[in-house]
Amino acid sequence: MTGTEHVKQPRWSVGALAKVTGLTVRTLHHYDELGLLRPSERTASGHRRYTEPDLQRLYRIRLLRQLGMSLDEIGEALADPAGLREVLTAHLEQLDDQVWRLETLRRQTRGLLDQLDGPRPDPADLLALFGCTSVFDDSLSRDQRQALFDLADRLTDDERRHLDAEWPKVLSAIIAHYRAATPVDHPEVQAEGRRLAKIGRMFAGDDPDLLRSMRTFFRQHGHGVLRDVLPDQPLSDLGDGLWDYVSRMYAAAR
Repeated sequence: MTGTEHVKQPRWSVGALAKVTGLTVRTLHHYDELGLLRPSERTASGHRRYTEPDLQRLYRIRLLRQLGMSLDEIGEALADPAGLREVLTAHLEQLDDQVWRLETLRRQTRGLLDQLDGPRPDPADLLALFGCTSVFDDSLSRDQRQALFDLADRLTDDERRHLDAEWPKVLSAIIAHYRAATPVDHPEVQAEGRRLAKIGRMFAGDDPDLLRSMRTFFRQHGHGVLRDVLPDQPLSDLGDGLWDYVSRMYAAAR
């Protein structure tokens, strides 16, 4: 410890700092050689002395290493406070997302344990619940996924069975009309559009942003969903025009 005018400030030798941080002396020497962590002081005999700001910088280095950054990337981030804030903000968002996913998995695991203790659930119920909570997972924001999960959690058993039965029926009917080039203002097509809109409201409530995100998902990944929902339906002839047709049909049915 060394004194200032008012307070004693801690100082660490390289060996002492290695001991309290769990790093090796060789690692600290390497950081010094790279200019990543240079001791603020040296004794008259040339020995390194690390100060509290050095310790704070070392804490940041170790955290960034845990995030998977290289030493060169860490040096650049520490040299640019704005860049460091951006890196940390992005990683915090990733951690928040992981927390949400773990919490969702925790709820689902608890639900599975409850099922093991009770009567065997109907497969249709499980399929509908899976669709409600998982199919849009990678295309929605964290808040949207939470909203979708909450909506699915409030569905009654009858509503889940209805979703499971409606999905293949509505999609099959829409594909048939698309192949037949039925005008979107045809009464039968409009009826299917209203059925599709009802399913959308059961999934997303009255949230227009969530509905838009779901439509974007279908435009990007809809054929994969069709293969899962209609495993016996030939789909090789369907192109992106199907989703343009669905958009026009949905708009005409509103």
